[in-house]
Amino acid sequence: MNKPLLSRLWKSLSYLGVGTDMTYLEVKRLHMVNLIAITCVPCMLFFGIINFFEERYFLAGINVANSSFCLVVLILQYYRKYEMAKIILLGVSFCFFYFGALFYGNGGENFLLCIMIVCMLLYDSRTIQWFAGVFVIAGIVSVKLYPTEFLMIDHVVRGRVLTNTLGALIFIVIAVYFFKNIIYNNMMLIEEQRKKLQLLNQDKERIFSIVAHDIRTPLSTLDGLVYLLHEQVLDGTVSEEYILQLQRQIAQQKEALDDILYWSSRSMRGASNSITTTSVLDVMSTIGKVYESACQLKSLQLIMEIEPNFQIKVDRDHLMIVARNMLSNAVKFSHSGGSIEVWVSEENAYGFLHVRDHGIGMGKEQADHLFHTIQQRSLGTGKEVGAGLGLLLCHELIQQNNGMVRVSSALGEGSTFSVGFPMVTHA
Repeated sequence: MNKPLLSRLWKSLSYLGVGTDMTYLEVKRLHMVNLIAITCVPCMLFFGIINFFEERYFLAGINVANSSFCLVVLILQYYRKYEMAKIILLGVSFCFFYFGALFYGNGGENFLLCIMIVCMLLYDSRTIQWFAGVFVIAGIVSVKLYPTEFLMIDHVVRGRVLTNTLGALIFIVIAVYFFKNIIYNNMMLIEEQRKKLQLLNQDKERIFSIVAHDIRTPLSTLDGLVYLLHEQVLDGTVSEEYILQLQRQIAQQKEALDDILYWSSRSMRGASNSITTTSVLDVMSTIGKVYESACQLKSLQLIMEIEPNFQIKVDRDHLMIVARNMLSNAVKFSHSGGSIEVWVSEENAYGFLHVRDHGIGMGKEQADHLFHTIQQRSLGTGKEVGAGLGLLLCHELIQQNNGMVRVSSALGEGSTFSVGFPMVTHA
């Protein structure tokens, strides 16, 4: 019980005065000041007691005063008087260590080096760093050159000098190690931020690519519908049903655009995947409506055989993008008057969505590289233009959702695309 209590007390004191608005470097500098003050309070008090019983009352007074001022430093840190706390810690410690070394020869001049190192770690100003360096060097030289016969009081025992010297050297090693960790952690944070910016930039490029790919085909469909409407206007045979169909197509394509922009905004904010239980039938019914007019223009029969309770674990927005690309390519490369089959299957705890067309197909070499490189722009059977990016983007989304993808194709016979995600098991 005591150990956790002491641990919590140590942590609360070492991070005394830390604010949420402080940078990483500011927190570490404040942490360093607290650690020095916390360490000095008991150490100086201990040596003060020893010096008192050895009748070195002046040195004991120096030790106790140093301990008291370190307590003042902690109080100032608590009230966020950071600059005043640093000045007292460095200035008072310098005076006490200097006069202790000068009058008692206790090796306190070695702690002046510690003060110089701490000053250089706490301040970025070169003027302050040079001033501290010159001041410390002058203090050490004056102690070394001061004639021993003029000392006010006898030297402390040699063991005490050795203890102070070792303590100063250990402190220097710890300070350098502490500063090294600060630099290393800063470099790690910078590297993490660089990677995050790189990912955000990739997401931005991916977003524009998705918009370019997934909006192009519906707009081409709209263009065809408007052309046919224009022909009907010229023939004087415009039907209300045809206008309603055009209106529905525009609304559905707007919905598709909203889905893409929603997913895009989530990616730009760096949001993680929202993997949830998703109904495949619900997703494919929505996408089927988007490409209903495109199928009608090419006289394609869209056949869906999906069980209502067939569910998989996937980010719904990502599945929408993947499924939309699969159906878009099936429509694009199908011959007029053909058919597109969509069905599902279960295999090794994975639920697969299959989309098969009977269009132009592709060779094995092209199929092997389909999901790993940007494809050249290609024309569909109805002269539809593709951006060559859709499947590559789908592959990235599939990987993010712990999925897998397969393709089976032959020239002149059509293609079958299968994408699988973890299956939702029902008790």
